[in-house]
Amino acid sequence: MEAVTIPEDRPASTAEAAITRWLLQNASEVGDLSDLEPSLIGLRVVGRCSCGCPSVDFVVGGQAVGASRIANAYGTTADGVAVGVILWERDGAVSSLEFYDLGEPVRSLPLVESLSAWPPA
Repeated sequence: MEAVTIPEDRPASTAEAAITRWLLQNASEVGDLSDLEPSLIGLRVVGRCSCGCPSVDFVVGGQAVGASRIANAYGTTADGVAVGVILWERDGAVSSLEFYDLGEPVRSLPLVESLSAWPPA
């Protein structure tokens, strides 16, 4: 069964915003991302992944055509599950926060303090 986006409309959680900010500041694949930090003000989730992972879109079709992967990291959840994290951008704003498994299914957000830029040093 293919994952689809489930519409949602809510403010980004404190953890989602903190992970996004950390990615902008520490895990860029494309250079300085400080110009995107203002897009975090009032950040809203407009969709979530149907597979049960914590991936969210901040704009409709967050990873669709025109989006670019801008940051890449990995970390662990509170229960020790390894998680890959990708931040996407479109039209000058963060567009999606993607979480993927690195072995076990991802069901919760990684802890901000566990994040490291990808690839590992």
